[in-house]
Amino acid sequence: MKTTLINEDLTLVVEDAIPASTVYSPEEILALAVCASPNGSTDPGDLALLHAARERGIQLNYAQQADSWEAPSGERHYSTAILKAADKEDAVPFMVARGNLNALEKLCEVSNLEKERMNKAFEAYDPSGFQPVGIAVHRSGAPWRLLGVVPMHAMRDVRHLSKAKANFRYFHVWDWPLRVLHWTWVFCIIGLAATGICIAEGWFLKMGDLHGAFQFGTLRFVHYALGWTLVVVMMLRFSCFFMASNKYQSFRALFPVSRQQWKDLYTTAVDYVFARSYDGPRYIGHNPLQQWTYTGVYVLFTTMIVTGLALYALYEPRHWFYHWFMPLNDLIGVPYVRLIHLIGMWCFIIFAMIHVYLSILSGNVDRDGTISSMFSGGRWLRKGVKFRDE
Repeated sequence: MKTTLINEDLTLVVEDAIPASTVYSPEEILALAVCASPNGSTDPGDLALLHAARERGIQLNYAQQADSWEAPSGERHYSTAILKAADKEDAVPFMVARGNLNALEKLCEVSNLEKERMNKAFEAYDPSGFQPVGIAVHRSGAPWRLLGVVPMHAMRDVRHLSKAKANFRYFHVWDWPLRVLHWTWVFCIIGLAATGICIAEGWFLKMGDLHGAFQFGTLRFVHYALGWTLVVVMMLRFSCFFMASNKYQSFRALFPVSRQQWKDLYTTAVDYVFARSYDGPRYIGHNPLQQWTYTGVYVLFTTMIVTGLALYALYEPRHWFYHWFMPLNDLIGVPYVRLIHLIGMWCFIIFAMIHVYLSILSGNVDRDGTISSMFSGGRWLRKGVKFRDE
């Protein structure tokens, strides 16, 4: 049975609960979900659950203990409340948790087999935009137990989207010099990768009449020019670390410096791997995983520049500048210098694909303006959300 509640500009749909076992019925799970709401709540999600229970004729036979409700936090993506059967005077109170399914599965130490079973049961709702509202209970002397999920879907009326700006805050994150350098980087990497492949694989040049042509020399010149452009961009980028207008662009943004950031590193990595970035800790600037990734990118840039200059030094070994890079060829051998340079190029290509994918994922799932911020410099972030680096 599907119930719909329209609350101002929101349309909320609630489906029948999906039990994790046969111990609790869908009606009992929905009743617990309703009673786990804070007393007197006017939250649209809580009202939608209450409306769904009434439409189904479900009796709410649980009373919530006063001041027992605790809201979700940045580290705990579920709320808790203490309930008691209202029709029994000697009933023993128990605790109910309601919120993110993944967080509750971790709380209840659910096995991989049970997770797979629950995910398969929810598959029919996932493509339609439904989110699983997990329900778990903890009774005295027993561990936490996952009861099931209530599929819920919320959609904002498009006629009211113009008012949504009032629910967001604006943060200026990236200065214009950094944005210009970012897109210059993109141009250089694409050009260097394309010309580098052509230089490494001569068959790319086997087109048309090659007699008297200078295709290979032209390619090497373009590659050389783009390489020096990259060197200049790197120098300017490092200067931006010390002249940034805010902390999101400063030198401290290169790598995690606080204990909390180190804790968030693992959580963020897991959320990215399983494409659920909306579950992880929120950051206005770079999160810890992005900090380490971009630090690695700078190291990779430096490696590519050094090996590239070492390879060019083979043609001008007595030049006052290039002769400083000749010892690298003597130390590890020219073939290995070329190999490192080639591996670095493929690392950049793989990084670029992952970077674009995760940017699109974050922009479409979190709706946090990740992509647009590299054009405008700012991000509109939802009010009421706590950010670690705010």
